[in-house]
Amino acid sequence: MDRWFADIKDMLLNRRVHLITGKGGVGKSVISISLAVTLRSRAKKVLFAQMSPIEVNADASDELFYKLRSSLPRIDYIYIEPKSALEEYATMVLRFKRLYKLIFEDKMVRSSLRAMPSLSFLLLIGKLWYYCTLKDKNNDFLYDYVVVDAPSTGMAISMLNLPRIINDAAPSGPLRDRAIDIENMLTDRDATAVHIATTCEETPVNEALEIYRTLSERLSIQFGVLFVNQFEDMPDEDAEYVKSKINLIPEHMRNCIRRKLIDISLRKQEYIRLVSNIEEKDRRIITCPVVENNFDVLNVIENISTHLRRYCE
Repeated sequence: MDRWFADIKDMLLNRRVHLITGKGGVGKSVISISLAVTLRSRAKKVLFAQMSPIEVNADASDELFYKLRSSLPRIDYIYIEPKSALEEYATMVLRFKRLYKLIFEDKMVRSSLRAMPSLSFLLLIGKLWYYCTLKDKNNDFLYDYVVVDAPSTGMAISMLNLPRIINDAAPSGPLRDRAIDIENMLTDRDATAVHIATTCEETPVNEALEIYRTLSERLSIQFGVLFVNQFEDMPDEDAEYVKSKINLIPEHMRNCIRRKLIDISLRKQEYIRLVSNIEEKDRRIITCPVVENNFDVLNVIENISTHLRRYCE
């Protein structure tokens, strides 16, 4: 167990860039914020980046961190979405914002851009690269840690894979040069790690294994930690004891208890399947327990962050 704690501590504290992905709905944003709060508690300067690969109605005020930031420790925040990322990039290239508005705010041009999702992914990861490489007047990185609430599984794979595709296919020029910079950042195993968030359910586990295999086999990007959210386990002997005493429980409660025992058993099976498909050398797993008052998001973040601190001591 000591070995796993040491590996997890190394992965969390000795990487500057942390990207968290997983199936939507598994608590990815909550885990990302909890990690940022944990790292901030070590008196480090932390940037929390939230990514939205969809341009339509993209608004930072809809994001969880934005709503909670006044109640969280001092953490810098950047919301990365395609429209502003394109504006910043195009303005740097064209030099004048007026030219950007003339060209890129044309309805036909914007419609064409929306039909190119790969461009959105490149803009997102490009803007992230910019913030990750910012330095202060002493030439030190401006942020000790950058925690990224990355897109969900499918979009994350496309985004992480895009720089490599451009490097292989694009001719020499500014686009390829930037793609090389981004790929170098992503594949720097001493600087960047991609963490996976999941719950013990069939579809989230399938997606977790999909991105794990992609990181390991295709992208050469460092897999970090597997966060298993809302982890609920009951030893077999405890389950058998409850079953043996179920007739002593009021009849109207028995079916609820039976369903709960079945649900716990199914989740345990999914957890076993998940772990068995992760290579032993990569079994850096943090199980985030169920929080009683899970409707209070701040309470959940506080509990998960407290849990994470144990791995960082």
